[in-house]
Amino acid sequence: MPCKTADKRIDSDHLRQEAANLAEAIAERAERAAEWAAPRVARAGENVSRAAKEAQTRIEPAYSEARARVVDDYLPRAQRAAEAARAAIAEAPAPVVAPKKRRCCRGLKVLAWTTVVTAAAGAAYIAWRRSQPVEDPWAEEYWADTAEEGAEAIEEATGA
Repeated sequence: MPCKTADKRIDSDHLRQEAANLAEAIAERAERAAEWAAPRVARAGENVSRAAKEAQTRIEPAYSEARARVVDDYLPRAQRAAEAARAAIAEAPAPVVAPKKRRCCRGLKVLAWTTVVTAAAGAAYIAWRRSQPVEDPWAEEYWADTAEEGAEAIEEATGA
């Protein structure tokens, strides 16, 4: 199915005429917009200028006071402090760096202390175990033997 717009012929004269009409309309609207905006822009420029002057007059005393404080007070004080520091550095002798004490055999010391603590703990454990009463769970009870022997002796004496 062929496209309907492709069959139409494009008239270049008609397009030129439409473009000219459009340019004319745009120029007319731009002129009206410029006429509308011109007084507003001028008024805004005056307002901005007036506000800038007011801000300048309000800020001027604070600015001059701050500048005077910096120039008359802070800068001379900072320069005197810098000169004093420079003089102190120039007069001071070069610092002597003390050599670091070398830790000798740190691992050996740790091993020795660990051995001493372990030996003390072992000795304490052995002393504790020796102080505990010894009971042999497999040993025969001595009083059971004497009671049986006594019963046998009585039976022999009475029955024999």
